[in-house]
Amino acid sequence: MVLGASSLKFAGHLSPFLAECVAVREGIKFAINHGLSPGVIETDAQNVVLALQEKTFNALEGPIVRDISRLLERLENASCYFTCHFCNAAAHSLAQFAFRNNVSQSWFDSIPDWLTTIVLNDLS
Repeated sequence: MVLGASSLKFAGHLSPFLAECVAVREGIKFAINHGLSPGVIETDAQNVVLALQEKTFNALEGPIVRDISRLLERLENASCYFTCHFCNAAAHSLAQFAFRNNVSQSWFDSIPDWLTTIVLNDLS
């Protein structure tokens, strides 16, 4: 069951690692702001998961890794896990939606049909 989704457009150019960190951080913020309490946060960016596990806060991207870590602490018993790229098509489709349409958009309680199809494919 999908309770909500968000597609955010960011200005500028981010490194792949920083872009994945921003995606994880904004996803957690979305959950917190909507009163959701997911126990599992999934990303196909293994380096983000490793940075969180190793508490790598001294690197250039350290501040955002610290932000993610603090947000995870606000969610009781939440952990961030690596998942394969093929199991995470919904996240990539949301990023492409923001890029193609040059817009940020969120859905809560109901998601568009195109996203429902992708989520169902992710689950199979």
